[in-house]
Amino acid sequence: MSRPDSAIASRTALLDDFFGGWEPSDKELFASFYRDCEGTPGMITDFMGIKARTEYHPWAAHMDGWVIKDLPIPDDALRAEAIEYFVLFDAINNSRDTFRMAEIGASYAPWSCAAYINATRRGLTPHITAVEASQTLYDLIPQHMSDNGVDPTMVRTIKAAVASQRGTLHFPKVTDYGQNGGQVVEGEPEVDYVGRAVEYEEVTAITLTDVIKDDVFDLLHVDIQGVEAAVLASAIELLSSKVRRVFVGTHSRLIEGRLLELFAANGWALVRERPTKFQYFADRPDITGWTSRDGGQYWINNKLL
Repeated sequence: MSRPDSAIASRTALLDDFFGGWEPSDKELFASFYRDCEGTPGMITDFMGIKARTEYHPWAAHMDGWVIKDLPIPDDALRAEAIEYFVLFDAINNSRDTFRMAEIGASYAPWSCAAYINATRRGLTPHITAVEASQTLYDLIPQHMSDNGVDPTMVRTIKAAVASQRGTLHFPKVTDYGQNGGQVVEGEPEVDYVGRAVEYEEVTAITLTDVIKDDVFDLLHVDIQGVEAAVLASAIELLSSKVRRVFVGTHSRLIEGRLLELFAANGWALVRERPTKFQYFADRPDITGWTSRDGGQYWINNKLL
């Protein structure tokens, strides 16, 4: 096969995951977190043996009772991509005694649950914080923990939006569990960043200082739909002194560039990166609304390692 034909075949096989933030060597790492288990009606079980209620994933109703045994390369075929699993496993494997993580924009807190379970399996004492603005999604967190044998009282939860400063903001009301793309805003605009007419609920805005306080965190997992650059820039000194690793879900090319400048200028090292995929829409009010598939960046703070 010629080189061009090989490139075309690879891209066809990987679809839109070409150069998707993972490496072939990740397979061995991921396999070390594999747990064999049986399926449960009403649940979708992943390769780690962690269950999520099928109703949380209305786009995947056909997977009810399934056990997804494939390692998540290039993704888990449900909700997340390889880069996020690499981040969690790399952070856990490089922690000692304790594992402290915060999930910002947690939804039903799948990463918080996975962090708690896998840190415990590795003999670490987990200290996990989950922050979510939507009342509907926040209310799912204790149930998801209980479904996986985690005492909900052992996970710190905060009902709030993380912003650049404290105050009161508005967040789109979630009417079904498939709505995970809300962006916190000031006021109540007629349409959101992708042009949808939505209702809003008033939410408390806190800062990263309120989440981190005086602790040193092993990992900060941030997925806040387009405001990540502003929030992280407002707290970069705190991050550099208190956080060892940051994963950021990115939602525009502009945000990616701002984060690259921000972290690099402050001495952080970029370990993995997956660019956003976007389609131009002239009528959308915010370029974040152009994004058709989120990206991600994984940064390490060598000063705290």
